[in-house]
Amino acid sequence: MKSNINYFLKNMAKKSVLIGSFIGVLLLSSQFLFGSHACYVNKLCNRVNDFINQDNLTIILIMPFVFLFSLITYKMRDEVFQAWWRFARWFVPVVILVTFLINSQSRTGGMGISGAISSSFDMLIIGIFYAIFVITSLVKITLAYRSKK
Repeated sequence: MKSNINYFLKNMAKKSVLIGSFIGVLLLSSQFLFGSHACYVNKLCNRVNDFINQDNLTIILIMPFVFLFSLITYKMRDEVFQAWWRFARWFVPVVILVTFLINSQSRTGGMGISGAISSSFDMLIIGIFYAIFVITSLVKITLAYRSKK
């Protein structure tokens, strides 16, 4: 009985991560499909654009990666998913927090020079965090898959 409950809970975690990341991908896709210039008349589209402004858009850029890795691990053994999820469940909030903090800082500078340099540096930092997430996820999934084979 207890093993059935554990199996159900672990399977629900897989489904929850897959569905939640898919919703994030849909929100991200909706911004690209229904950008502010493409739907200036539609009220629903304007509400979506108000919700997903530029800051929120960069925060949910992690969702396609989470969706991809949860899709990869969905049909694999539960141990592989759990090995990846133990890493992802604390690192994804870190990426979101760093992205939010970088986007919330003031962008002042003379003639845009420091603003352009600052923006490039910000994108470099965010890119490093994304690269760490992708590389570590691939390593975790591969190692867990090979050890459970």
